[in-house]
Amino acid sequence: MKSLKLVLIAMASLGAAACTPDWATQNETGFILEIASITAAATDGGSGTGGEIRSDVLTDGSVFNDDAVVAVNVLRKNNNADLGTSPVEHVYLDRYEVLYFRTDGRNTEGVDVPFRITGPLGNLRFHTAGPGGQGEVEQNVNITIVRHSAKLEPPLSNLRNVLITNPGQLTAPFEFPGQGIITTVAEITIHGHTIQGDGLEAKGRVQVTFADFADPGA
Repeated sequence: MKSLKLVLIAMASLGAAACTPDWATQNETGFILEIASITAAATDGGSGTGGEIRSDVLTDGSVFNDDAVVAVNVLRKNNNADLGTSPVEHVYLDRYEVLYFRTDGRNTEGVDVPFRITGPLGNLRFHTAGPGGQGEVEQNVNITIVRHSAKLEPPLSNLRNVLITNPGQLTAPFEFPGQGIITTVAEITIHGHTIQGDGLEAKGRVQVTFADFADPGA
């Protein structure tokens, strides 16, 4: 009888584990880090419409980095309204990474897509996520999604002046037939940790289109 009870307990434990959703086991902390949105920041080198960031590889003869605004959420896994908040539950953001890839499978860095980059986030602190309906906190994080240096080396430097059809005249964006444009997906990973030192990360993706777009006023 005792062995039967042990078997039943083991089966119940397995059943409970099988029913646990993935989001509850994605890390060992009590929190979930989430990228809610990625949008273009107002910079000289880039612009954005909808879910796309357009990166101009040459603007009035100069190169500028392109920045993005990443909305980052921290949510509690246990969102019981009876839970209190505590400073020992603070979450800190450490760094970010940007990896570029193309949907056609041509993903050699420095040849087909820019090199991946990483940058610090200054140990940005999130206060404790509140309980119940206040179970998440959000901050906008500014990151550099395309660095100046990337526009000075292949493959982006190869796009310079490709859209020029006549001296002193540029075509409108996307009118050049098939060349002079590189369309990538930028995968952004945000890394953080709890005050106890346990790691958290979140991933998000946005389309980044590179070309020598028409300069303002051209």
